[in-house]
Amino acid sequence: MNRFAITGGIACGKSTVGAGMERLGWQVIDTDVLARRLLEPEGAAYEKVVDSFGQSILNESGLIDRSLLGEIVFNDPAKRSLLNSILHPLIRAEWQSSHSLFIQHGPTLIVIPLLFETGIETWFQSVACVGCSLERQRERLAGRGLKNRQAEQRIAAQWPMEEKLKRSHLVLWNDGSMELLEQQIRLLDSRWKRNL
Repeated sequence: MNRFAITGGIACGKSTVGAGMERLGWQVIDTDVLARRLLEPEGAAYEKVVDSFGQSILNESGLIDRSLLGEIVFNDPAKRSLLNSILHPLIRAEWQSSHSLFIQHGPTLIVIPLLFETGIETWFQSVACVGCSLERQRERLAGRGLKNRQAEQRIAAQWPMEEKLKRSHLVLWNDGSMELLEQQIRLLDSRWKRNL
């Protein structure tokens, strides 16, 4: 089947794990990257998002100000649902199309932060969840420049870590050193390649 996914909480290290797997020969499709492309002026979501949220979300260059859009949607669940209803079908179409092309050239995985929230876990033969402690999440989000309130809103907008871990086939715990995470990445690579 060759359908592998990485998920996890915000600021837990999903992209770091994806990059590590890429170094080990995996082709990686990151849905956060797809979402950013869709919001660019030539992206498929740009006009609909601007129509839905207004010109005030644009910066002087006519680009969507993602931090401003984030403030809006994380302060209003209805607006977050609206944005998700625009983006999620487009993101899914993009990664499924890319996946069908990529698997012809080698092992492929998809990084999907909201995998369980969007109910698509059954599409995959194996899901690995990257987790860490709440304290570590808060530290990392503060390092990205988010205030406490902003960090808590973003953490609360996702499923609880315990639920994601429980539903996953494999877990990588990212509270320790980079060396420890690298060891887990190598184990994940070995485990998944045996299933190809």
